[in-house]
Amino acid sequence: MKELLVYKKHAIGLLTAIKKPAVAFPAIGMITLSDCQWGISLLFVLMLFDFVTGVLASWSLWKNSKIESSFWQKGFTSVRIRESVVKSITYFLLIMCAYGIETIFKIKTFKAESYTEHQITLTLAAIAIACAIEFYSIFFENLPKAGFSIEVKLKAIFVKVKSAISSVISLKNGDNSPE
Repeated sequence: MKELLVYKKHAIGLLTAIKKPAVAFPAIGMITLSDCQWGISLLFVLMLFDFVTGVLASWSLWKNSKIESSFWQKGFTSVRIRESVVKSITYFLLIMCAYGIETIFKIKTFKAESYTEHQITLTLAAIAIACAIEFYSIFFENLPKAGFSIEVKLKAIFVKVKSAISSVISLKNGDNSPE
């Protein structure tokens, strides 16, 4: 609870920004967030982006299915919203359980100096797992269903880069004939 008192002054600054908008930017700049708070913020952004791309994928599948009913009746149902809510609750229960285990058993941070400067905790690892699942859901499930496949685009870029490198190597070796 003491941690929240640190942000009291900044929260008041943001709340008064409604009447004085010039106060908002300096108040936002003075807020410092911990690794877990940054991770939770990233998770919220990824969850929002996952929801939006999920709706886009549903709309794309509905449009290609030639169903006569409205998108809001058959394409996007309340079952999908319930599944999103259950997934969100599951993520935050995972994070709270990791924090609880960390607190109850007094688990210290893990040393990973060769990988990162951050102190790795169970809570941060749980947040990272949830973010990774959301990232996978966005880029490898929802966007391909919506008609934009990242994997196909990356393969096309890789083929073009590979052909450019091979043509530069052939020019360097003195072979001027086109492939």
